[in-house]
Amino acid sequence: MKKRKFLCIVLSFHMLFCMGGCVQAPRETDTKARFCPENDIITYEPVDFDKTVITIGTYAPCNSDPVELAIEAQFPDVDIVVLEQASIPDIQTHVRQPAVQRELEDIIFTGYLQDMEVSDSIFYDLSAEDFTSLYNQSVLNNMSSGGSLYQLPINSSIQGIFYNKSLFESYGWEIPETIDAFYKLCDEISAQGIRPFVPCFKYSPDGVGLGFSNRAIFSTMDKRQQYELFCSGQASCKGLLEPYFEVHKTLYDRGIVVDDDFSSSLTRNRHALYEGKIAMLPEQLTMFSLYEDEQPECEIGFIGYPTDTPGERWMQMVQGRSIALSKASMEDPDKKQTLLDILAFLSTNEGQAALLEVFSGLSSVKSAQANLREEYWDVQNCIENGQIFFAGRIGNDQHNPILKAYLEGKLTLEQVLEQTDTMVKESYADREPEEPVGTAAEEFTVLETSVFIADAMRFATGAEIALIPHRTYYTGNLAKFYEGDVTMMYPFYLRGLGAGDYLTTYEITGADLKKLMEHPIINGEEINALYAFSGLKMEYAPWRAWDKNVIKLTLEDGSEIEDGKRYTVAAWPTSIDESYLTSALNVHSKLGSNIDLVTSAVKQAGTISPAKDHRLTLRWD
Repeated sequence: MKKRKFLCIVLSFHMLFCMGGCVQAPRETDTKARFCPENDIITYEPVDFDKTVITIGTYAPCNSDPVELAIEAQFPDVDIVVLEQASIPDIQTHVRQPAVQRELEDIIFTGYLQDMEVSDSIFYDLSAEDFTSLYNQSVLNNMSSGGSLYQLPINSSIQGIFYNKSLFESYGWEIPETIDAFYKLCDEISAQGIRPFVPCFKYSPDGVGLGFSNRAIFSTMDKRQQYELFCSGQASCKGLLEPYFEVHKTLYDRGIVVDDDFSSSLTRNRHALYEGKIAMLPEQLTMFSLYEDEQPECEIGFIGYPTDTPGERWMQMVQGRSIALSKASMEDPDKKQTLLDILAFLSTNEGQAALLEVFSGLSSVKSAQANLREEYWDVQNCIENGQIFFAGRIGNDQHNPILKAYLEGKLTLEQVLEQTDTMVKESYADREPEEPVGTAAEEFTVLETSVFIADAMRFATGAEIALIPHRTYYTGNLAKFYEGDVTMMYPFYLRGLGAGDYLTTYEITGADLKKLMEHPIINGEEINALYAFSGLKMEYAPWRAWDKNVIKLTLEDGSEIEDGKRYTVAAWPTSIDESYLTSALNVHSKLGSNIDLVTSAVKQAGTISPAKDHRLTLRWD
């Protein structure tokens, strides 16, 4: 099944651009009007308008085919259309925009939205639905507020302790039942010349400290609330995180944690675990998939963090992707029950299997958890006994040197608490609203925005033509301009580009240019997608078979493209397959990233509007 790609159409900031009319475009219903607009390409596969059309918005890169196929097999009267969205770091800020809320898809795959006020305005409350009882209650409790439940978990990961099972059996070591037993075991392992417990603090020490001290930190509702407020810069960690720092100090003073653990490689540590050089390694459960691919000779197991209570271990659950229903869509009587039925299906074992093909991790549906593999035995124990805790990160990477200074005796406990408070509060104080870089006179489509970028690329480089993949996750644009102040430039970040990948001018023959526009190849794979362009004119049929999408292609003045002639084309590295390129002429490093380019173009124009110069005509026949 061909993966659906989703596009829109065109714009510029000072070059007039006018979309050609939607020839023979179906207009019998609002649904047809949405999917066959004059200035947009929503999907390259024809939509079955005789069925109930349901859209799914994905805010992270994924191959959604397993979910799409599973839903359509279960509901033959439903046609699923997946809309890929810009992958953004702050969806909570993104969805505050009224325009974003208006165009929200029917079903949304996203990260957990903690702002309940925002959730209430855009998502449907699922708390009264029967299928929510299929989920693990501890997970739902973490996602609920005030009796409302706006999202259901798709996948989670578990933070615990991997151990070399073969090594344990060889030396007769037993799984520690208490923290004291853990410390004693570490001494025994060290006596054999083996590192007992090796965390990777390079990225975050949170998991280890919270894992060993979770009973003290999360023992009451008041403390859990204090922790959440602390993580958002609204409360102090004093009277709360003392056990967290103290357990780290104990690990360091006993020689279990060493200075190198603040810079060590997780990959190196993982292989050292396989080789028996390390006995225990704290990490997320998803490491099992790496272990299986790497085919080590040993066996590994996975347990929770021990407590003072014999036999009681706890694990940290890390929430992954979530699923929600659009509040606006649920007001549509023709869709409401269908959407609820789909969510009920996705909450079954069959539905969960499809979801976890797309998003790897652990299901939160109780019946699916009951079928966990044997190696997950302690995961099952912890889940069944409610010995699972959720916790946000303690600050950012600046936390590491503060913690290390405390371990080395350079800071007292009081001082490390004060500095941690300051670090978290400052990180939130720095999040000032962005200053507008310009104004959009009206809302753009995504493709109109892509064309704006293409024009900016062409004008900045002096190339004859500029091309940017539209609605592709790698090296392509998925963002758009909204009417009013132009802010939030981070959606214009092009994934798949390295720090040294700058806008480049290439030479391409006319013959290869024609092939390229019909057969885009990204990451070695031919895809059904459109290059947003500047310097060309095209008639394009999105719903025709591949090889027949491009009806007519000329230069912007209508003159023919000569097969043997070489044309200069501005493009981002890797966005055009090398097989189409004759040579690279110039690397424009001074232009910076795509964000820099777009920001500069908007600032230069001041006020921007969609271009209207008939460069692209859509044919829906």
